[in-house]
Amino acid sequence: MTNYVICERSLHHAHAGSKARDDIRQVLESQSWQPFEVRPGENKGYFDKLVCVGRTLAVWHRLERTVRCGDVVLVQFPLIMYNKVSLYALPSVRRMKARGALFVFLIHDLETLRGYSYTDFDKQWVTEADLLISHNPRMSEVLRKYGATVPIVEIGIFDYLLPQANPVPMEQRHGIDIAGNLSHGKAEYVYRLAERFPKADINLYGPKYDRRNGKTAWYRGIVAPDELPDKLEGRFGLIWDGDSLDTCGGYYGKYLTVNNPHKLSLYLAADKPVIIWNKAALAPFVVEQGVGVAVESLQEAMAVEYGMTQSEYARMVRRASQLGQKLREGWFTREVMAKVQAVLPSLRRENKER
Repeated sequence: MTNYVICERSLHHAHAGSKARDDIRQVLESQSWQPFEVRPGENKGYFDKLVCVGRTLAVWHRLERTVRCGDVVLVQFPLIMYNKVSLYALPSVRRMKARGALFVFLIHDLETLRGYSYTDFDKQWVTEADLLISHNPRMSEVLRKYGATVPIVEIGIFDYLLPQANPVPMEQRHGIDIAGNLSHGKAEYVYRLAERFPKADINLYGPKYDRRNGKTAWYRGIVAPDELPDKLEGRFGLIWDGDSLDTCGGYYGKYLTVNNPHKLSLYLAADKPVIIWNKAALAPFVVEQGVGVAVESLQEAMAVEYGMTQSEYARMVRRASQLGQKLREGWFTREVMAKVQAVLPSLRRENKER
């Protein structure tokens, strides 16, 4: 019996999403999972979508010819392609399951919660899994609402693999870091932050920053994911989304109440405490671990950065460093995969009895 992990190479290598997927792949390959390469969609329009349909059918038929009864296939969901096009893979999944293969879906994102209008997309995939790897209990509840009846295990937090770490020394840090997609649609709050707190000390990292309407003095540019932890200059990393300074609103704010933002892993991998919205799914984790502060508004976030004592900050840095070491080494991925391996024997027995 062979374990396979579906692997896609992201076309946007400065994007945190590719880092999360590549890290999962690296840990699984170290545990003897076999990579099965598929090509991602290129988001180039209608013609590319048609090409992607044919490519998807071909590669999943090739997987059908490879997988045998008792084999396990891990899919990092959603696939990196047009969402509707990825549905063309589902008939192959069903045929492989009918022949006795098992499918594990590791959830990276739930597209419906991010405003994707084709509302059955997530459900169609989720209900085909034999085992699901969720972010946290809140996401597991959503998966149950989507119709999942299979076992669900939770990763807790995503790892952030790094061969070595040389974060900015504590005494050289200043202000608050904001890393990620800086477009108006995703992070409108950044532009409003400049209006309300023009003297704030902010460090911005990431793509799609509108320099014409944003504060250019704050922008530090785009940095590759493996290099970014050593570049972050701030005392804290901020986890916030949406268009409001008073709460995390809209689809992206709602999404924070369910998902594990990968930027939390980024900040902790840099030995950096965080400031997180108090209704985010991982706010309790941050507070319990002593690696940051949960706040209701960005006004409160500014007060935390300005007002925290050096001794209190140093204590948070120590705890962030301890947790960051685990993330850099892949501890949480290995832990959740141990849970997966513990469940697989019972799933195989159930398969034989069908």
